[in-house]
Amino acid sequence: MANTAYHIMVVEDDKILCQHLKAGLTEEGYQVVTVSKGADAFEQIKHKFFHVVVVDLVLPDIQGLELIRTISRRNPEICFIISTGYATVSSAIEALKIGAYDYIIKPYDIEHLKLVIRRGLEKQSLIFRNRELLERLEKEKLKLEIVMDAYTRMSAVYRLEDLADFVADRAIEIVEAEKASLLFLDEATNELVLKGSRGIKKDKVSWRVKVGELISGWVAQEGEALLVTDIETDPRCSMFARGGQYKTKSFVSLPLKIDTQVIGVMNVTDKLSEMKIFTEEDLRYLSLLAHQTVAQIENIRLCETLGSLAITDSLTGVFNHRYFQEQLTVEIMRAERYKHPLSLLIFDVDHFKTYNDQFGHLEGDRVLKHIAWVIKENVRQVDIICRYGGDEFVVILPYTDTKGTLAAAEKIRRSVGKLELVNKGVRKEVHLSLSGGIASFRAGIKKDEFISNADQALYKAKNEGKNRISVKE
Repeated sequence: MANTAYHIMVVEDDKILCQHLKAGLTEEGYQVVTVSKGADAFEQIKHKFFHVVVVDLVLPDIQGLELIRTISRRNPEICFIISTGYATVSSAIEALKIGAYDYIIKPYDIEHLKLVIRRGLEKQSLIFRNRELLERLEKEKLKLEIVMDAYTRMSAVYRLEDLADFVADRAIEIVEAEKASLLFLDEATNELVLKGSRGIKKDKVSWRVKVGELISGWVAQEGEALLVTDIETDPRCSMFARGGQYKTKSFVSLPLKIDTQVIGVMNVTDKLSEMKIFTEEDLRYLSLLAHQTVAQIENIRLCETLGSLAITDSLTGVFNHRYFQEQLTVEIMRAERYKHPLSLLIFDVDHFKTYNDQFGHLEGDRVLKHIAWVIKENVRQVDIICRYGGDEFVVILPYTDTKGTLAAAEKIRRSVGKLELVNKGVRKEVHLSLSGGIASFRAGIKKDEFISNADQALYKAKNEGKNRISVKE
């Protein structure tokens, strides 16, 4: 630091000595103020920080030691140097006890005072640096505690939207920012989808961003973190439109990656500190948070996969019998509460046992997969398709009456009839057909009776010649 940045006050009632000291110290490059009374020194201290105060031991209105005690309570960082023409061992010891850096005896050489001041400033600078280091370490400790707390709490979050909001909260807390958002990759559309944010009005941001477009899309495409201190001058930002959506010109955007695969992007903007600029340290902490976020995303996806396996038929990919029983209970409760129609449709593959016996179970499995696919293609997203058992499939149709269910069932039956499957064993074209039974829910009937009604309709279709749909009257 240049000497011009250091401020020195000389408290001395000897005017000639004051002038001499001011001239010598100013020549050295220090900013020097001289006063003759303790009261004047107090007034100066109120308005400016002085790195060094040279105090005469005896002043007209106060003792130098008392002046040091009073000023120290306000500014303990000041380097005090006592000067006196009446030196005693006790006064020197007392001066050092109350925090004076040194004790010089008049008459003294100005060069000697300069040397004492330089050494005092070096010690003071070291104290300042140590304090800054301790403050920085304490700040880092707090940030690491936030990160570690996030690690712990994150493990209990099992919805992607909840996780995204949680991480956005922690991100702005860690780097002292105002806004954060998390977008996850939709592989089907190759778009980033906004899943969570903090400090952002969601109607003011893009819910979907194509990979390669805008800042988030670029980060996802390149797989590289983007730390920008000034969006106006950073050459990497020349490709992005200036929307004026930032309060500050600095932001951080970093990819969420599993190995080399990008699965999302984290954005943090509008730094709250005085500098309003994000730093490499901010990026480091956000990277730690991003790493754990990715780990939890993997956990959530694994749980979703395991959950899906628990309710999905492994052969056909539709829901299993257990899920059918649980979901039918739910749909019956809804139908009773809201008085909307509900229908049940059961299919059976005609002559399936004969087909299995003739061509083997592998060919039978292939047929069931095709049947499941045809049913999926011909029902709505709200309809629930399940494998009921063996070659039987069941469809729950909420908000659908008998007429609507019959239309859907006939469409499925005709589509199956049009299938052109070539048997792999005999290389012969195979034609399939379905029989189906329909039951509509009536207030007051139990779940088992509802299923039984559909079963009875199916048996009727079988008995009447197969390849047809029957309705329980």
